Amino acid sequence: MTTRRVAWRRSDEVETDEHATMTVRDTGLSLVGTVLGAESGVPLRIEYRVMTGGAGMTTVAHVRALRGFEQRALTLERTAKGVWSVNGMADRALKGCTDVNLGCSPSTNTLPIRRLRLAVGASQTIQAAWVRFPELTVTKSGQTYTRLDEFTYRYESGTFSAELVVDDDRLITSYAVWRRTAIAIARDDAHPFDAQR
Repeated sequence: MTTRRVAWRRSDEVETDEHATMTVRDTGLSLVGTVLGAESGVPLRIEYRVMTGGAGMTTVAHVRALRGFEQRALTLERTAKGVWSVNGMADRALKGCTDVNLGCSPSTNTLPIRRLRLAVGASQTIQAAWVRFPELTVTKSGQTYTRLDEFTYRYESGTFSAELVVDDDRLITSYAVWRRTAIAIARDDAHPFDAQR
């Protein structure tokens, strides 16, 4: 088991910081994080937990968003056969999606990058369940990753394009308005942050 804790900060008008923990086991990966800050003068807090199976595809994602006094929650689940549900209801529109992509965070871009293991110069398009904020709606989104060099990828989705820079663990160090500000590596005997409490 390996665990990394990471902090990112946005550099645009949305004043937010993110703290996330990535734990990798033989059975899969987990991302547990919190985005905290303000948007247009309104306090913002987003909490998420994303799990993958051993092959790296998303199996479940829980999101809770608090914006001012508004609170919204979302649960996405994907079965071994690739059937998605949103808040317990089957959603055929997400058929073919392999990953969840949280629009509020750079962390989930790590999931397809780790899973695809692209060679330099290679490119692949995936289908992702894209969670939009602050609406907390989910849509199917074609997303293309192209590996430019050892640590740099080009990400394209619709008309949007940006470069992603990763580290040796393929964790995002910079992406569009996000910059990593800190990282910590756990000892082998560290208590996993994603353990049930």
